[in-house]
Amino acid sequence: MLAGALSILALYRLSISYQVFRSTGTDSFSVLDVLFYASFVLIALMDIALAGDYNKTWRYSRLNEALILMRSFTIAFLLLVASAFFLESFAVGEQHQFSRFGILALIAVFLPLLFFIRVAAHHRQARLFGSGGWRKKMIIVGAGEEGKQVYEHFQKKNWLGVNCLGFVDPRIKTSPIGGTPVLGSVGDLPRLVRQEGVEEVVIALPPTDHAIMEEIVNNGVRHDVKVRIIPDSFAYPYSELDIQEYDGLAMIEVKQPHLDAMHKGIKRALDIFFASLMLLIHLPLWTIIVIAVRLTSSGPAIFRQTRLGKDGKTFEMMKFRSMVEGAHDMRKKLEEDNEASGPMFKMKEDPRITPLGRFLRRASLDEIPQILNVLKGDMSFVGPRPPLPEEVSRYRAHHLKRLAVRPGITGLWQVSGRDRRDFEEMARLDLYYIENWSTWLDLKIILKTIPTVLSRKGAY
Repeated sequence: MLAGALSILALYRLSISYQVFRSTGTDSFSVLDVLFYASFVLIALMDIALAGDYNKTWRYSRLNEALILMRSFTIAFLLLVASAFFLESFAVGEQHQFSRFGILALIAVFLPLLFFIRVAAHHRQARLFGSGGWRKKMIIVGAGEEGKQVYEHFQKKNWLGVNCLGFVDPRIKTSPIGGTPVLGSVGDLPRLVRQEGVEEVVIALPPTDHAIMEEIVNNGVRHDVKVRIIPDSFAYPYSELDIQEYDGLAMIEVKQPHLDAMHKGIKRALDIFFASLMLLIHLPLWTIIVIAVRLTSSGPAIFRQTRLGKDGKTFEMMKFRSMVEGAHDMRKKLEEDNEASGPMFKMKEDPRITPLGRFLRRASLDEIPQILNVLKGDMSFVGPRPPLPEEVSRYRAHHLKRLAVRPGITGLWQVSGRDRRDFEEMARLDLYYIENWSTWLDLKIILKTIPTVLSRKGAY
């Protein structure tokens, strides 16, 4: 509200100085003008509130903050333009006209000001949480690998305001992380909650402990304690399940990950637009890399490899060649040195990579020819990594869902650690992307790809 009031005041001062925001040519705002611009502020803030962005427990990144505000401002702008047309036509007539340019000027002031205030508030909140005050007391159920990852996440991001008191586990008695104790077994959880004033319990157990989860959720803690469950703890994530009722008979439907025809069309249109734009931008660089690859090693500049795309259909993925010729045939000899888990093959010091190829990979320049794959329809800009046929032959059943959409040049796992993540974590991120796809999510991943590529972290 403060940001909105300051923005309207700034617009008023600019109107007096330059007389450009009112098509009527007057040098001050009328009551209608003030109400008009105040309506924009209120609509934008109401959209943020209705989306639940004021009561989220988990804080956003700066990129998410910007996207939230852009969404709300777009909605407010469209509603105000439509309202202005209605008011001018049926209410105030030609005696008063609202300036569309004035709305744009208001956005130019209000958007960065509101963004700054929100980021500053979050920084202040982070300092309060980080100093130990205002922290929520939490206990993690499960001292295994899942519980360890949850603990490390909250320790790394102390601005989330969580004070992890320790673990409880039905089997493990020693702490997985030094300094943070295992407080007891699951049966001790109600006592610990009462004694320590615990506000949140996070369950991070493997799927085999489903009975223990059910006991905790139903009987284990008092009702005023929030119980959160890490989705990986279930055989089926909640996002895949939908409860349906058939005349009194409740059933759970397992949702199949797919995009409807409209969303497919939107995603394809965006792919063609961005691919065409990127192809024009990269043409000079394409020529330079082709010449450099041909001069520094024998073999073609473009490497073609059979990959599996949507619904398991094969296609030839194109990349600038970064390895010596015949590198694929040398892979069997290097299998014992594989540093990746699961079906993937990764080596940080792969002897098959040429010096130029190592640079191309770290800068992600070797993937530029995949723009042609996007234009052909074999790939998308954003999506799961396209797997090799031999990798898919080693997939478990839930991994096959990665083939439900077109593979992508970039994806959620690439902007979340790239080659540093193991296969299971990569698969989970890909499945999350498929189940929660939106245009905003694609845009966010594309924007996050830029700093990820520039930093070169995790690429080899």
